[in-house]
Amino acid sequence: MTSTEIFATAAHLHVLLRRKTGRVTDTEWMATNADYARAIVRFAREKAASEGLDELLPWAEKLETASTGMGAPVRKPLLQSATEALRAAQTPPPRASGRPSGFADSVAASGFRESSLHSGFGGGKRSDGDGPDTRYVGGIR
Repeated sequence: MTSTEIFATAAHLHVLLRRKTGRVTDTEWMATNADYARAIVRFAREKAASEGLDELLPWAEKLETASTGMGAPVRKPLLQSATEALRAAQTPPPRASGRPSGFADSVAASGFRESSLHSGFGGGKRSDGDGPDTRYVGGIR
């Protein structure tokens, strides 16, 4: 069964379930996730048996047949993914050439470059009254 046919089957079953039982389903998820499709098939069969809704059965059967062919992607366990992420974060990045050795270490430690102004900048007075104010450019406050 092609993905278009699976989606059409899921859409048809979605409409029937909504009209007959009031159940709202996710058509796209039903067409791509085998576990969800099987849960909807089980629900449709239960409703068909308990409420005499036999028109649900052929569509549930079609979706069940299609869901066996759905290939769910293999996922890594959460612990394995977290371990790999931590190991990747612990390896130091390669040192950039052309920079002083202390520069890369200080940037890596704080995550920021040196941001204070040097004594040659600014035209205002410092709060203690000695020399130019290094906190503001041109003495703007």
